[in-house]
Amino acid sequence: MTDQDTIKRARQANLIDYLLSRNEPLTRNGHRYRHKDHDSLVFTKNAYYWNSRQEHGNAIDYLTRHLNMTFNEAVEALTDTISYADESRPPPSTPTRADLNIKSDCKRAIAYLSKSRLIDYSVINTLLKSKHFYQEADTNNIIFPIYDECGGYVGAELQGTLSDKRFKGIAAGSRYGYGFNVRYSPDNTFDYAIFFESAVDLLSFIDIKTNHEKKTLDHCILVSMCGLKSAVIKTMLTTFRPRKDQIQTVLAVDNDIAAENFIADLTAQNIDHIDRRPDQSYKDYNDQLKALKAK
Repeated sequence: MTDQDTIKRARQANLIDYLLSRNEPLTRNGHRYRHKDHDSLVFTKNAYYWNSRQEHGNAIDYLTRHLNMTFNEAVEALTDTISYADESRPPPSTPTRADLNIKSDCKRAIAYLSKSRLIDYSVINTLLKSKHFYQEADTNNIIFPIYDECGGYVGAELQGTLSDKRFKGIAAGSRYGYGFNVRYSPDNTFDYAIFFESAVDLLSFIDIKTNHEKKTLDHCILVSMCGLKSAVIKTMLTTFRPRKDQIQTVLAVDNDIAAENFIADLTAQNIDHIDRRPDQSYKDYNDQLKALKAK
C-alpha cells in the first residue's frame, strides 16, 4: 500500500513537467500551459483546469481521469519520474523492450485472449509471430507494442489479464499521438485507417472480418487509440502514407455516449470519417465476437 507521504508528494508533483516528458502537446501561456487539442484545458505546476467541462484537480486526478492510470500507477509515475528540486533533470527516454521486462513465454496472455476474450488462436498466433504482443514478467499484463511508420518501437498499450479486475493503460514514455497498430499492406500504403478504443477490440475485429465474414483487410491499417484520442487519429493519418489521395478514416469505436461525443467532436474539427461501429446490439467488437462464438 502506498504511504500517505508518497501520495502527498505525488499530488504536489509538477504536472506540467510530467506531461512534457510524455510529449503531450502543451503550449506555454504566461505562467500556465494549455493543451493544443483542447483550448479550455489549462495546467499549472501541480493542477489542471478543464474550463469547458467545469472540471479541475491535482496531478493524480489528471493521470487517473485522462491517462487511463490506476491510483497506484499514477502515484508511482509521478514520484518516480518527476524531479521536485532539480528542474534540470532530463525527462525519461522512450522505453525499449528491455525496459518493459518481457517474459520469455506468453501463456497467461494467450489464455486471456483466447479463453476470456474468445479471440481465435489463428489471430493470436499470427500477431505473436509478427511481434505484436508480449507478456510482462512481473504483472503478467499483455504488452501491445506501438510501432511508428518506420517500424521503430515507440511505446506500448498495456492490457491486464485478470477477468475480474479490468486494467488498460499506456506504458510510461510512449510517444504522443501513436497507437498500437496492425498493418495489412505489402508496400506500407493504405486506403483505410480503422480506429478502435482498445487493442482487444482491434483483435476482435480481425477475427470477425477474417474468420467469420471471410473478408480481407488489404491496404488497411488498424489502430488502437487506447481510449478516445483525436491526437492519435491526426498523427496516424499524417504519418502513414495513403495509397490514393488520402486515407479514409474509419471509426470502429464503442456504442456508448462517450463515443457519440467523440464523434461529434471530430465532426466539429472537420475530420471526415466513416462510422463502422459494431452492431447496435453490442457495446464493442469483443462483445459482438463473443455473441458470434455463442451461436
